[in-house]
Amino acid sequence: PTRAELLRAAHAEHAEVFVVANDDPDMSIRTARVVKRLFPHLKVYARARNRRHAFRLMDLHVDGVVRETLFSSLEMTRQVLEGLGFPPALAADRVERFRAHDQKVLDEQYFVADDEGALLQSAKDARQELQQLFEADAERGGSG
Repeated sequence: PTRAELLRAAHAEHAEVFVVANDDPDMSIRTARVVKRLFPHLKVYARARNRRHAFRLMDLHVDGVVRETLFSSLEMTRQVLEGLGFPPALAADRVERFRAHDQKVLDEQYFVADDEGALLQSAKDARQELQQLFEADAERGGSG
């Protein structure tokens, strides 16, 4: 709902939180923008389809951005690692370290999102850093 009347009819002025979970990135951006403008007291949390969409939501200063497929991908990775023989605690640790690394990269890339060259360099640097993390894990004993 991006129309002010609809938001008012839903009593958004009395709400504390507004969740944007629209499948259309452009519509979710419009919705978040309208809600932030008309109801600045609301905490806005939004689902993002991808990194670019996350950057656009971050531009609007929403209170939280959750990328759609990230957590299911992390959970699948944890299960695969366990299926390969990693102890559950080690698999969870590896997945958490990747999640933290990915969030750090996302936060850093946000500041260069409009500079294609810098964004590409950031992605290359992140891949190299991730490779170093994987190599350090292997040196510490691989699957435990």
